This record gives sequence, C-alpha cells and structure tokens, in this order.
Amino acid sequence: MKAVRVGVFDRSPSIRALLKRTVEGADGLTCAESAPLSVLLEEGVDHDTFDKVVIGLAQGEEDTWSTLLANLTRTGQPAVILSPPGQSDPGPGAWPGQCLFLEKPRNPQGWRSFPSILISALGRVENRKCDPIETGRLPRLDLIAVGCSAGGPDATGEMLKTIGKALQKTAILVVQHIGEDFQAEYVQWLSRVLPWVDVDIGEHGEKLSPGRVRVAGQGAHFEVTESFALRLDRKAPPDHGHRPSVDRLFESVARSMPRGSAGVLLSGMGVDGVEGLLSLSQAGCLTLAQDRESSAVFGMPRAALERGAATIVQPPDALGRVLRDRIEAGRLR
Repeated sequence: MKAVRVGVFDRSPSIRALLKRTVEGADGLTCAESAPLSVLLEEGVDHDTFDKVVIGLAQGEEDTWSTLLANLTRTGQPAVILSPPGQSDPGPGAWPGQCLFLEKPRNPQGWRSFPSILISALGRVENRKCDPIETGRLPRLDLIAVGCSAGGPDATGEMLKTIGKALQKTAILVVQHIGEDFQAEYVQWLSRVLPWVDVDIGEHGEKLSPGRVRVAGQGAHFEVTESFALRLDRKAPPDHGHRPSVDRLFESVARSMPRGSAGVLLSGMGVDGVEGLLSLSQAGCLTLAQDRESSAVFGMPRAALERGAATIVQPPDALGRVLRDRIEAGRLR
C-alpha cells in the first residue's frame, strides 16, 4: 500500500521535529517535507509533492491566516491545522471543508498524548468536507470497543492493564471469539487482571457506564443503541461465522455514538471486525490495531491495515498507552 505523503509546516524547529517523528512513526504515512510555514505559502510551491499537510500556527502569525485560507481554498489540499494554545477562533472567513482544526497542547502532558490525536486527525482529513473537530476541545473518550479472536485474551489483558485506573473514566466493550465452555473462566481471569474495574458479561438493556468492562456472551450479537445501552440480538444469523460478531459491535458504535469512541482490533484469524473498524474510522473515531510482531495470529489486524481501517498500529501495551493518554487528555483539556 502506497504511503500517504505528509508535509509538515511550523516556524518552530522543535515542533517540526516532533511532528515529523509522529508522522514517520505512523503506519502508512511518510513525511515528504518539513519546513517553516512561509515555505508553503511561497508562490510556485509544488503541492503535488505531498498528499496532506500539517500546519502549525503560532501567536503573532494571524496576518498569515488570510493568505493560508486563500492557499488551501485554491489548492484543495487536505490539512490538519494546529492553532495556537488558547486560540479558539479559526481565523477569517469560512475555511474549506478539507481542513480540520486542533489546538496545540498547552503543557508537556498534552504534547505526550498529542501524537495519537494528530494521527487520528490525519486519517480523517480528505479531499471532502470533514466532520469538524471542535476547535480548542477534544472529545472525551467515553467508550472503547475491542474485538479479537485467537491470541486475543492475552492481548486484551495487556492493553487494558496498561490503561490502568484510567479505565474508571470510560466504558469498555469486548467481543472475544471464544468457546462457550471457556466464557466464564475468561471473564473471571479478566477480573483478576483488572481489579479496579467491574468486569462481567453484558446484559440486554444494560446502560454503558465508566469503569465497567462488559464482555459479549455467546449466541447473541453485542450492540450499542442510541440510548447508550446494550442490545443483545439472538435472532440475527452469525456474521463471518460468529455470533457475537466484532463487525456488529463496531458498526453499532459508529451509528450510535461515533463521537468519543475508539475501536481496537487485536490478534485473531479471519476478517471479522475489519469492515466495522472501517466504519468507525469513517465516522471519525480513533481506530487502532495490533501489530504483526506481537500478534499470535495477524489475520484480523492485517486485513484491517489492508483496508485502511486502522490509524494506529502498535503492540498491546503501546495501544494501552495511547488510549490512556487519550482518556486523560479528554479530561485535562
């Protein structure tokens, strides 16, 4: 799959270096250029050398906003624009639909969690109107939906344990392909791994709540309704040979609560969850997948990468850190 070429523009060399490292460290992205913003605005710049741009603005550069607006309107370049800390106004006029705004972090803790937010934004911005990220604010991460199969228990346990007590601030739903005879033992084991949260099998009509990990029971699809409650569907046929199906969970989240949700596809055989993860990505959710090296079976994550459904690909502990930082960032900002 051809890497997406990203141009990074900011007057600060240190911020440019951080943004470049973030882009180069993401699967499917490459940094095609790193330069001050003035270079992007020069006449004769070849915009075909990059597919998307990250533009960092600083205090005192307000006089360049009109020029930047005209430039992006003319070129149609997909852009993630980083406004100065505390600058909630995106500047003059109506910005074109291929632009997304993020506020630069205000402190070192914010910068530590910022890479995952930036990569998610780059995954959303296209040559079309994007669902805007509210300037100056980050949506809270209210739900983490996890799907996995072979090798999934260990990966899920490691990821959620890394998130730690931040799990008390968000709801977690898990679809694990597992035999009915092992279901109760799996839930008990996960309870021992995560003693600071409530782990149990999800019940029909149960409301989502922070600090609760709910695992899909066998024989019913596991879905989220628009009233933020669980729905168990025992009548619908299996999907990809599975009931519960990861796809059905992810697709219901994309429909019912796309803002403030994340989808994670971990180790497993087959393709269950791939289309659902793509629907989450298209709805603007943070989407993550386990990397090849740490996966017991790299079937489901690999298929997700081939479909362009995952914006962050890391081993389970690193995924846990990304999610933990995002949970905390959504409350701190």
